[in-house]
Amino acid sequence: MVDFLTVLIAVVSLIIIAVPGFLIVKTKLVDSSATGALSAIVLYVCAPAQVFMGFQKTSFNKDIGINMLIVAGLATLIHLLMILIMYLSIRGKEQQRKKSVVRLAGVFGNAAYMGLPFLQILYPGNAQMVVYASVVISIFNILTWTFGVYMITGNLKDVSLKKVIFHPVIIAVVLGVLSFVLIQKPITDICANGTTGKTVLQSLLNGVDMVGNMVTPLAMFVIGMRLANVNLQQLFLDKWAYISSVFKLVVMSFLTILITVFLPIDTTVKCAIFFLHSMPSAASCALQSVRFGGDGDFASVAVLLSTLLSIITIPLTYLLFSALL
Repeated sequence: MVDFLTVLIAVVSLIIIAVPGFLIVKTKLVDSSATGALSAIVLYVCAPAQVFMGFQKTSFNKDIGINMLIVAGLATLIHLLMILIMYLSIRGKEQQRKKSVVRLAGVFGNAAYMGLPFLQILYPGNAQMVVYASVVISIFNILTWTFGVYMITGNLKDVSLKKVIFHPVIIAVVLGVLSFVLIQKPITDICANGTTGKTVLQSLLNGVDMVGNMVTPLAMFVIGMRLANVNLQQLFLDKWAYISSVFKLVVMSFLTILITVFLPIDTTVKCAIFFLHSMPSAASCALQSVRFGGDGDFASVAVLLSTLLSIITIPLTYLLFSALL
């Protein structure tokens, strides 16, 4: 188990990485329009590489396989319960575009952009954490492109199973799981040490690993660049942004604690699920809101406010989690 101070330092260290992104936009060294391109690179190139490589850092065994199924089941349950809570809590016909974003931002967290890098900082060298995080990220992508899209539009016709199946992260998870289960060891171990095959495979996967390692700095740069364009008055005075942040950072964290902490499962699994579900609202909430007719400007505010507030909430909710654990 890690302590409170370690968790706090890990959160702050991630936020610090966002500072250069904020400064280069504020000083006009880079136009803010670059965030779209950087987001696409992280989402469609770096994140899939990181997820795939997560399955290449350890060998498969029965216990890990069972834990992966447990993680998938708990992640699905927690998200579905939060969707129900949001619909029961955020009601009324007025301000529907904003309320749809509140529901979305209150459920879906930044597991890929912030959660996975956070776990790698907190648990360096723990390959199982990356495997479990990859499972949660795949569940997130499936639910956000189905339930998430419906939460914005209210129309099932806008839900595309094709986008779910062919999403780069989902493809990376499928390939990673297949190699993980079938080969049951890193791909590089197929060939004997000192052989040409071993050298070639190692070089190829080193390249993929380098691309995956770009997730943390690029993702946090994007958050900093987005923050540079937000009106600070709007950021700190919009009550709906606080409401969505409370649901995402407090209610979802407490729900995760209640569901996981007393279960007779591996502590590593409990910690992975807790931290990944205590992350702030996902950056994709803003992208989806713009694409599907939600309040995109408010979505950006909600995401950024929850990111800032997470500096406080993640360590504090961890105090409760660790005390019960």
